[in-house]
Amino acid sequence: MSDRLVGRVAFVTGAGSGIGAAIARSLSSDGANLVLLGRRRATLDETARQLGGASVSIECDVRSSESVDRALRQGLDRFERIDMLVNNAGIFGPEPFEETTPDIWDDVITTNLSGAYLWSHAAWPHLRETQGQIVNVSSIAGTRGFRGCSAYCASKFGLNGLSEVLALEGEPLGIRVFSVCPGSVDTPLWHPHSTEPERDRMMDVETIASLVLWLVTSDRGVAVQPVVITNFRDPFER
Repeated sequence: MSDRLVGRVAFVTGAGSGIGAAIARSLSSDGANLVLLGRRRATLDETARQLGGASVSIECDVRSSESVDRALRQGLDRFERIDMLVNNAGIFGPEPFEETTPDIWDDVITTNLSGAYLWSHAAWPHLRETQGQIVNVSSIAGTRGFRGCSAYCASKFGLNGLSEVLALEGEPLGIRVFSVCPGSVDTPLWHPHSTEPERDRMMDVETIASLVLWLVTSDRGVAVQPVVITNFRDPFER
């Protein structure tokens, strides 16, 4: 275990599985205390059991400002500070545009984009105090369009735009903001939409977690543009 993040506190949304759980493990391995956020307490507690350091599991619906504010207060009551916010919570449900109903659209946009806004907005004054950092887990779908992913692409393009603005406004305050845009990663989100051979060709979650750890421990004089990580081979290539 390294000690670069000892005494630092990271809030991670969507920390119960997949990329979020891997990021939590990676930050904990470098000494950070973790506030694990998600809608299912059981999965958060499972992540907590995998960590070597201090953590707290807090149920939170990122779509609700009241839920976000309550979870932030609970996390601050436990650790008294926030140094890192990882906006990772997201949903993915590919639908052709004609079949993308207003309810589907709203659910994807509210979860993937508004959730990151609500958490960043709530945490911003506290991140000013610690000169903290935000990592937004976006997607390659935030840099190019994909058939059947109108709502998802719109949410991730929006998240990348939000990240750029926060980076500009955070710079004079000492707040760094990063956007990570992976290609296909083997997470539970893909299981209903892919075969096992396709998932075998996807990136693993630890790849993204290692990148996030590198970003938040990099020299504070470094600014990093949105990081796009593509699969060496298209997992869906026939």
